[in-house]
Amino acid sequence: MKKRSVRVLGAAMALFMGVVLTACGSSSDSAGSAKYAATETAADYGVYEQPAMAEEMADYDTASGSSTEQVQDTSRKLIKTVNLETETEDLEQTVALVEQKVRGLGGYIESSNIYNGTSYSGRSSRSASITARIPAANLDAFVDVVEGNTNITRKSVNVDDITLTYVDIESKRNSLRTEEKRLLEILESAETVEDLITVEDKLADVRYELESIESQIRSYDNLVDYSTVYLNIDEVVKFTPVEKESAFKRMGKGFMENLSDVGEAIVEFFVWFVSHIPGLLVFVLIILIIVLIIRKISVKSKAKKAARMQAAYQASMQSQPVNTSKESPVQKQEPEKGNDGNK
Repeated sequence: MKKRSVRVLGAAMALFMGVVLTACGSSSDSAGSAKYAATETAADYGVYEQPAMAEEMADYDTASGSSTEQVQDTSRKLIKTVNLETETEDLEQTVALVEQKVRGLGGYIESSNIYNGTSYSGRSSRSASITARIPAANLDAFVDVVEGNTNITRKSVNVDDITLTYVDIESKRNSLRTEEKRLLEILESAETVEDLITVEDKLADVRYELESIESQIRSYDNLVDYSTVYLNIDEVVKFTPVEKESAFKRMGKGFMENLSDVGEAIVEFFVWFVSHIPGLLVFVLIILIIVLIIRKISVKSKAKKAARMQAAYQASMQSQPVNTSKESPVQKQEPEKGNDGNK
């Protein structure tokens, strides 16, 4: 027991003397160096960011008033996206109306494409594709205008709640700002070149990460403040019916549509024929020239063939011997008969 008491007393005396000597020998310069060395050592072991995180957690858990302010400052972050497929009888008028309404509601056109073409049936097929950014508060008003002036064939609304993600990113940004401020304070008290280089490298990493997070927050703010509307507009002759029609009505409508298609096909044929008359005349003229050339060649060939046949006939006639006897060929060929009539 005596030995243990002596040991405890000796340790207490040594600790007391060390504290007294440290307090008496410290100065303002050595205090700054000790502060930086302690901070750098803690940072090397991963304890550097704990005070800031501890302060934030303490502020969040202790005071109910501060936590209430945080909930009030952070509203719901909703990203709304609307897809609309519509039909119109006048594409140019509808596009002009949409662009005017977008500007009137404080939005802007992100992209716009207009297509002019012809369908397989020969009809003019025009359409427009517009991507509009509308302030979230005026989104319903814009959709109402489009529905009131066009025939909606398809509509879809998507809402993405990013509140929790946004709060996490903001918390990380605040932590990085606190760390940046603390590094600037340490940078002012650094004395050696090595200390300056170490702190500046850490400060550069923190600022790079902070800029990336702030850019992401700005992107989220833009998506939340301005809803995105993808609008496809097709120019049609007749609107697509919304209600389902009866069988007889569909048969009658189909018959009339087919009859109309046949009439349009006949009209299109005459339009094509009349519009292609110059080309057809040139084609017919070329065919006539080719026929005349072939006929002329055929006539010449026949004439040459007839001339050759006549020349051959004349040559064969001239090559036969001339008969100078007075007896006729028939009498010369008759056989001689005996007295009894036998050969």
